[in-house]
Amino acid sequence: MKKQLTILTLLITFALFANGQSIIYSDSLIIIKSIDQAFKTFESGDFKEFKKISTTEICCMICEGTLDSQLGPYIVKQDKFFNKYLDSIKNFESWKRAKKSKELILVQENKSRSDISAFFTTWKKNEFAEGHEGAQLGIYFKKINGEFKFAGIETIP
Repeated sequence: MKKQLTILTLLITFALFANGQSIIYSDSLIIIKSIDQAFKTFESGDFKEFKKISTTEICCMICEGTLDSQLGPYIVKQDKFFNKYLDSIKNFESWKRAKKSKELILVQENKSRSDISAFFTTWKKNEFAEGHEGAQLGIYFKKINGEFKFAGIETIP
C-alpha cells in the first residue's frame, strides 16, 4: 500500500509539472487517498462507507438509463448509484484496468460535477484494437469540507 501511494504521488507530481496543472500539492495527496478509498469501498460494497466517501448525487456517464435522469443528464442519487450501478462498474473492464494503471492525470476543473478529475489510462493506443485511439477512465471528485468526495465516473472515448 505504501509503495503504491509513493508511486502514485510521484506520478502525480510529474503529471502536475508536465501538464501545467495548478493543483495544490496537498490536494494531490488528498486526492490519492480519496482514489484509494473509492477503489476499496467499491470492492467492499459497504453502503455506509460509500456514503462517507461520496457526494449525495453522482454523475455517471457510463451508467445505462441516466441520460434522461430527473435530476439532470447522467445524475443519480447516491443510493441509486450504489444499488443499481456499483456492481456493474466494479466488474467493468475499464474499472479493473484503472486499478492497475500506472498512468494518472489530475485535472482541476472547478465545475458543478467535479473540482478535480482523475484520469487513468486503461487502454493505450492500438492496444484494444488496431487503430483504436486508447481510453481513459475518469473519476470525479468534489471538495467538501476539505475532503475530496467521489462525485462521478466516465470513460473517454
